[in-house]
Amino acid sequence: MEEKMISFIHKTFPLPKIESSKNVLCVLPHPDDGEIGAGGTIAKLKSKGVKVSYVLITDGSAGIRGKSREETKRIRKKEQELAAKILGVDEIKWLDYPDGGIYNIEDVKKDLAKHFETVKPDLVITVDPFLPYECHPDHRMCGLAVAQTLLLNFDASIPIAFFFTAYPNQFVCIERYWDKKFEAISAHKSQISSEVIGIYKEYFEVKGETYGKKVGCKYAEGFKVLLPSMLHAFEEALWI
Repeated sequence: MEEKMISFIHKTFPLPKIESSKNVLCVLPHPDDGEIGAGGTIAKLKSKGVKVSYVLITDGSAGIRGKSREETKRIRKKEQELAAKILGVDEIKWLDYPDGGIYNIEDVKKDLAKHFETVKPDLVITVDPFLPYECHPDHRMCGLAVAQTLLLNFDASIPIAFFFTAYPNQFVCIERYWDKKFEAISAHKSQISSEVIGIYKEYFEVKGETYGKKVGCKYAEGFKVLLPSMLHAFEEALWI
């Protein structure tokens, strides 16, 4: 993509900064996705007095071997509540679609539209459904439902910050919130053992340092920030 075109797009369609938000809604496929993908940013936003709410699309009922879906759901919801409390999240709403199960995106979109109307966010954080090689149906459903609801059924001017993205265009310095991020991740004990936490730390340290160099700090998280209107017939969305 030519630099002239990119410059024109940034000038004509300026994208808001994540840290300038006042009322953020995080729409998440499963318990633990918010903490893993954006935990440092959420903790930082809360430290600045930003309202942060969670909507969980699924009930988290498909994540513990040897336990029933009902028992798994109870455990994972408690873990999510603790993780959210660690980060300072104001409230959690559950849509309770079956984790890894069959459900309709149109129903999800209707539920999300109601939450958008109630919360009135000025930024929505969610997973990137356009991540190359992303095969998990809950992740794809979640991100697409958010994007389609804002574009077609609610307000196409509300920006979306996608995490778990291959094409980040905005980076949030989280060096002061690094330990808080991993404290929150560690609350998901049924999913993440101490051994896995160690692996996560090594992985995210490399990624966090790479992103941090882009904004002059030790660690950062990366997001693809777009306006919903850029998610229809806008070929340059990949490059901005």
